[in-house]
Amino acid sequence: MTVPGPPARAQSAATQATTPEAAAVKVCSSCHSMQIVMETPRDWDAWHDTVQKMIDRGARGTPEEFDLVMDFLFQNVTPIDVNHADADTLMAILRAPKTAAEAIIARRTARPFKDMADLEAAVPGLDKKLLLAKKRMIFFQ
Repeated sequence: MTVPGPPARAQSAATQATTPEAAAVKVCSSCHSMQIVMETPRDWDAWHDTVQKMIDRGARGTPEEFDLVMDFLFQNVTPIDVNHADADTLMAILRAPKTAAEAIIARRTARPFKDMADLEAAVPGLDKKLLLAKKRMIFFQ
């Protein structure tokens, strides 16, 4: 997981952000620190509501930048239940290749995953460094 730098790295208001991280830094850090964002995991619907509230309160950005902000939030600050997430969600949040997402789904159909060690042992192709960075948002229910 990439943690954005301080607001000083934010692009100027006149420059459109073109990456999810840059959009999040530009739009979100104009009112609060990125630390607040990174310490507040939420599901997709809750992030959508939060971003809409930001817009209602005057957050500035283009529609494309708000889409990028949602991409950033979904990929970096959204919890995931490995035993129930669909393939697209596994690929986005775990940044898993399609083959790994399919392997997760096939394995959990036979036997749900117990924990991170079980997931790492059973599914090749996952980024262990990323899993470690996101461990507080990965669940096995």
